[in-house]
Amino acid sequence: MVKWLVPGLVAGFLTLVVSPPTGWAESSNTPSADGPSLDETMGFIRDTWEACATMRSGLQRMAPKDGAPWQLDRTAKVDVVVRPPSGLQFITRINERMRFGGALDLQAPVEKVQEFDLRAMSPEVSSEREGEGTNLYGVRLRCTRAACVTEWVATLLIPGKPMHELKTGRLIIANLEELVYEDRAPKDKPGEKKGELSLPVCDAAAAESLSKALSHAITKAGGKKPLF
Repeated sequence: MVKWLVPGLVAGFLTLVVSPPTGWAESSNTPSADGPSLDETMGFIRDTWEACATMRSGLQRMAPKDGAPWQLDRTAKVDVVVRPPSGLQFITRINERMRFGGALDLQAPVEKVQEFDLRAMSPEVSSEREGEGTNLYGVRLRCTRAACVTEWVATLLIPGKPMHELKTGRLIIANLEELVYEDRAPKDKPGEKKGELSLPVCDAAAAESLSKALSHAITKAGGKKPLF
C-alpha cells in the first residue's frame, strides 16, 4: 500500500514547489505588461517639470498681429503636486513680455493653480509649439466632458515697485520666485471651471515626452476619450 502512495506524495510535493503562489497580489507600483504603473508615471511627470526648472524662451519673433510685428519673451516655472490616487495640481508662475514694434513692452505676471482628476480627462493629450520656429513649447489637456479643471489666478508684482511700471515693461523680472501677490493668493479667490488647460514646457523633447506620459497616466487612471 505504501509503495503506491509514495509516487503520489512526491508528485504532489513537486507541484507545490514548481507552481507559482496564486494568492499573492500584484503591487500597484509594479510596472505591468502595458507600461509603467500610475504611480511611476505621475512621478515621472512631476520630475520632468522639476528638471525644466525656470523656463526662459528669450525674445521670439511671432506672426504679425494686424500687420504689426511683435515679439514674445516667456518666463515660466511649473510645480506639480500629485494627489493620490489620481489627482494632479499644477502651480504655474508665468510672465509673458510682449514687445510691439521694438518700442512698447507689455507684461502681466500671474500665478495659476489648476487642479483636476485624471479620470475626468481625455487621453488625447497634444504637444504644442506657439508660432513657427519659436522656442515656445507646451502641452494641452482636455476634459472628456463638461468643465473638469478648477483654475485660480492671482496677479503678481515686484515688492515695493509701482504696478504700472511693471505692466508697461519698465521693470525687468529677474526672478519669478521674488514676486509677491498683488492682493491675495490664488486659492483665496473664487475658482473658475475650465474644459481644458495648456501648460508650458522647456523644449520639444519635454513636450513630446510629457504628452505621452500624461496620456498614459490618464488611461491608467480610467480616463476615456470623448464620445464624439
